[in-house]
Amino acid sequence: MTLRSFFAVLLGICRFRRGPEDLPYSPPLLIALLIACGALQGYFNIYNGAAPGVAVAVLVGGVALIGALYLLLRGRGKALRFVQTMTALAAVYLLFGVAIDALISGLSLAALSKQVIEHPDHPPTLTTLQTLVIPGVVALVIWQFCVFVGIVRRAIEIPIAGAVLVLLLLFLVDWFVASLVASAMGVV
Repeated sequence: MTLRSFFAVLLGICRFRRGPEDLPYSPPLLIALLIACGALQGYFNIYNGAAPGVAVAVLVGGVALIGALYLLLRGRGKALRFVQTMTALAAVYLLFGVAIDALISGLSLAALSKQVIEHPDHPPTLTTLQTLVIPGVVALVIWQFCVFVGIVRRAIEIPIAGAVLVLLLLFLVDWFVASLVASAMGVV
């Protein structure tokens, strides 16, 4: 599969016209995408002022999510779909993550957090650019979630409502493990 055809399939997945089964079964591609996802997540967390321990906890939570997805696919008798499913999820995460992180970086989160902490009874003052960017970020996050649901639905062969619940369960596993690791490291 060429890079051009890979991006064509990825675009089809994001437009809900294709699924993870259309991606190649390539463990090296999956590993490369997961490393890129970890680098993006770690860089974004540290760029926005998170302690390195928090960045590590979030990465460990991501590994737990990957393990939970494998166990879920295995439990449904579809373990052979893991590589393509995880490749699709990682590629979509990277595609949306780069766009969302770039937009969020322009929001000056540190300044907004400072305003909220100093004046909790008053909403923060937003610039025109921030006011325009926030709905775009929300729309991208919703779209990304819907694409994730589509990937999980096709991989596990369950209805949309079930895929939403499975995805929420996976996010809960991610959050729970990340919280445990952060607490164990003493960074929260």
